[in-house]
Amino acid sequence: MAEQRGGGVRPGDRIGPYTVLTELAGGGMGRVYVARSPGGRTVAVKTLLGAADGGTIAPEDRRRFAREAALAQRVHGPFTAGIVGADADAEVPWLATEYIPAPSLHELVAGQGPLPAESLAWIAAGTAEALTDIHAAGLVHRDVKPSNILLPEEGPRVIDFGISQAADLTRTGNALGTIPFAAPEQARGEPTTPASDVFSLGATFFFLLTGRSPYRGMGHGTAMEQLVRAAEADLDLRGLPSDAAELVLPCLAVAPADRPSPAALLDVVEPVLAARPQAHGAADWLPDDWARAIERHRVRRTQEAGAAGRRYAADAATDRVARPAPNRTRRLPRPAPARTRRPTPVTTTLAVALAAGAAATVYALLPDDPGLSPVRQDLRLALVEETAAGECTDAMAPPTFYDEKTKTCFRVSTRDAERMSVKQLRKVESALEPSLGGALVKATFQNADGKRFTALTELASKRDAPKNQIAILLGDRLISAPSVSSPIPGNEIQISGSFTKNEADALAKELGG
Repeated sequence: MAEQRGGGVRPGDRIGPYTVLTELAGGGMGRVYVARSPGGRTVAVKTLLGAADGGTIAPEDRRRFAREAALAQRVHGPFTAGIVGADADAEVPWLATEYIPAPSLHELVAGQGPLPAESLAWIAAGTAEALTDIHAAGLVHRDVKPSNILLPEEGPRVIDFGISQAADLTRTGNALGTIPFAAPEQARGEPTTPASDVFSLGATFFFLLTGRSPYRGMGHGTAMEQLVRAAEADLDLRGLPSDAAELVLPCLAVAPADRPSPAALLDVVEPVLAARPQAHGAADWLPDDWARAIERHRVRRTQEAGAAGRRYAADAATDRVARPAPNRTRRLPRPAPARTRRPTPVTTTLAVALAAGAAATVYALLPDDPGLSPVRQDLRLALVEETAAGECTDAMAPPTFYDEKTKTCFRVSTRDAERMSVKQLRKVESALEPSLGGALVKATFQNADGKRFTALTELASKRDAPKNQIAILLGDRLISAPSVSSPIPGNEIQISGSFTKNEADALAKELGG
C-alpha cells in the first residue's frame, strides 16, 4: 500500500501512517477522510485541498495549517474531537482526530425539524464547555455553526478548529466564517475574539429552535447583500421560544463586550441539568425522532467504516472504543408511546402527477388492510417550500434535502399544518409493476394518518409549482417529491421510482414491511 503523493487520494492510499477508507467531507480549504491506523483505530484525517488533489500548496497555506494544527493539539475536553496526531511538514500535510460517527446539528434540523426548547440546555452545556476548552487553549474557533457540531449519543462535539471550512457562497476570505452564523464584527472583517464564537454559538442555538439564521433574509439576495446584513447586525429574532430567551439573546448582543462568556452560559443551564440528575444522553434529552436519527447514523457510519476497513485495511485490527458519557448530561423521562386505533376501510384510485424529473411517483390509493407495522425509520411528508439546482448549502434555509438523481435541493416546510409524521403503517409491501418497468412499494396509512395525508394533498393542490410538491422523507433521505394537482382521499400510497425488486424490497423493509 503506497503513501499518497499525487493525483488525488483514493481508498487504500496512505496519508501519514493512516490507510484511507473513504472520503468523509470536503470544504473550501481541505478534505476529510475516514482512515484506519496501523493498530486498527478509526480516525478522521484532514488534509489541505491542493495536497489532497495532488497539487501544490502555497507556503502561506502550509504555515497556517501548521499553526492551527499546533493550536488544535492543545485543545482537550470531552466535547471536542480529540487530536490523534499531525504532520504539517509532510508532502500531504495532515491532521488526524478521533472519528465520531454522528450527524451534525445541521443534518438533524434538516431531517427532523427544529429542536424543542426544553432540549436545548443539554446541547448548550456541552457546546459551551467545548468553547471554554478551545478558548483556554488560546484558540478562537471562528466558524462555529450547526454543521461544525456533531451530536453523538453522549453529547455534542465541536469540530473543525478553523482548518477545514465550508465552501459556499456564504464564505468570505477575510472573515473566515459562514455568514448566517458569523458575528457582525467578523462579517465586517474585524479581528475575531472569543466573543465572536459566543455570537456564533447563539446563532446556532437560534437555528436549532427556529430552523433559520437570526439574521434577516439569509438565503435571499446575493452573498454580498447577505454579508452587509450580517455586518450591520440586521437581526430578525421572531419565532424564538420565550423560555429560551435567557440563554440565546445575550449571545446575540451586537457589542462583543455585552456577550456572556461560555462559563456564564454554563451557569445559566446548570440548574436545568441539575434538576434531572438521572439524565445521561440523547435518548433522554432529545425528541425520539432525533435520538433515533443519531443511532441510525452511528450504525450506518460504523458499518461503512468496518466494510471499507475489511477491504482496504485488512491488516489493521478492528476497533470499538466506547467513550464514556460526559458528566454534565442529565436524563429526561421518555415520552409515552402514541396510541393507535384500528381504522375503517377506505377505497379510492386517484393518481398523483409527478413533478418533472422527480425521483419517484405516488400512484393509486387502495383499501386498508388489518395489522400494524411500526416504521423502522422516521417517515415524514412535508410541503415543499422551494427548490434549487445543485447540492444543498447554507445559502438555503433548512430543513433541506438533496435528491441525488435530479441534482436538486428541496427546502420543506416546518409548519405543523404542512407536514406529518407516520409512526405506524397498516401494511407495507413491494411488488413488480410491468406497466412501470420496475417495482413499487405500497404503504397503507392508519385512518387518522390517511385523513392528514388527504388534508396535506389538498393544501399542496392549491399552491403554485414547486410548492405544490410533497416531499416524502425517510430518515434523513428524500425518497420522492411528487406534485399534486387535486386532493387525494384514501389511506394508501404507492411509491415508484424505477426501483429494482431488491431496491423496492429494501425500502419496504425500512417502512416496516
